[in-house]
Amino acid sequence: MSFKPVKKTTFLEAVAAVIQHEKDLFSFYERHAESLPEGPVRKLFHQLAEDIDEHIALIGDIYSQVKGGEALPNLKLASQVHKFHTTSLNLLMRRLDRNKMQSAATDELEALRLAYQEHDDAAEFYTRMADRFDDPGIKYLFQRLAHFQQENRMLLESYTSYTAQGSSQPSFYWEEES
Repeated sequence: MSFKPVKKTTFLEAVAAVIQHEKDLFSFYERHAESLPEGPVRKLFHQLAEDIDEHIALIGDIYSQVKGGEALPNLKLASQVHKFHTTSLNLLMRRLDRNKMQSAATDELEALRLAYQEHDDAAEFYTRMADRFDDPGIKYLFQRLAHFQQENRMLLESYTSYTAQGSSQPSFYWEEES
């Protein structure tokens, strides 16, 4: 099978790729939430899974911004997206699956580590990929997603730190009363 070069990826194909990544991440979060014991980490994983809809909406908003207000088409009906599996971008994005394919079973710290590593890898991937494209829409998409992944990574890092210290529920500065 021959693969379409990365540089020839269309903006819509890039959008479809990152939406698929988010859907895979949803499955990862839900799988771990169901295997973890009741408690704050399990609740966090359920919340992270619920947040995926917001992430996909953000990607839709980026699409609309880049396309001058045009709404994101139904990707199931977009014929060019069906060809996505023959792009090199698809192959490169499959490398991000290394964390999502692992299981932490009931180990909360391992689940947090895997989630942290997933966001760290995704942030690095999107940062590197933004530089590989001439298409300003794809560059913008990947730059925004890299920043978004970095923010999620920091959230998970702080949550992991509090969990490792034995705190039952981390308190974040934005939750504290003045």
